[in-house]
Amino acid sequence: GGKAGLPQVLMKKILLLAALAILPVSSAFCGEEFGADSREFVSANKAYRVKVDYNGTGGGGRARFELLNKAGKRVSIFESKRAPFSVTISGDGRRLFALNGFWSQQVTITDLNVYSAAGKVLARHDVRMIGPCGEDFSGDFSVYALAADPGQGGAIYVFDAATGSLRWSKKFKERVTGLKLSGDGARLAAVFSTGQGAYRAAVYGADGAEAWQAVIKTRNNLVPRLFSADGEEFELWEGKM
Repeated sequence: GGKAGLPQVLMKKILLLAALAILPVSSAFCGEEFGADSREFVSANKAYRVKVDYNGTGGGGRARFELLNKAGKRVSIFESKRAPFSVTISGDGRRLFALNGFWSQQVTITDLNVYSAAGKVLARHDVRMIGPCGEDFSGDFSVYALAADPGQGGAIYVFDAATGSLRWSKKFKERVTGLKLSGDGARLAAVFSTGQGAYRAAVYGADGAEAWQAVIKTRNNLVPRLFSADGEEFELWEGKM
């Protein structure tokens, strides 16, 4: 009591406020909170990887992303309310495309989040499918393409990497077996399985319009492997099953 006790009371309040201020930060990045599951995803050029820790299993709960460069130096760390089944990183490390959903014996993808390297959500899209069946970034990392397996037939989604917006999408009766973007992202080559001992190959323009197609008879695997920077030449590679 009295004036002599006042500094102790103030000190206790200051310590209490300091503890409350620190609590949300420490709990947000507490390892125990995100220990239910952990996965790593690597960019195609091996320049970046992202470690994802989950506070739930099978797609439930939140996730924590830690983006690292080739040297293992942390680029960013952030949390998401959606738990990703898979994450695709652009070769320049500037964009992350995360497929979210639920999984146990079967995978169900419900949506896609597009993140900046710092963890800002640039766009969200409903993408209903059992799982992906092909994906690619253009050589300049300006465009991202995703082939989907909806359960029947196939689908292709093409996104603008800078904004995360959807450029075009199409659904097909055939299953997509592979796709490849041209270096500038203006064209996309795709291969479809006809189920009749043959594949259908097609090229699509920047607006999704079909520019060319051909049926190639083979029982071996056929995939688009190379596409020139200017979109004028592409290669289909055949490999025995």
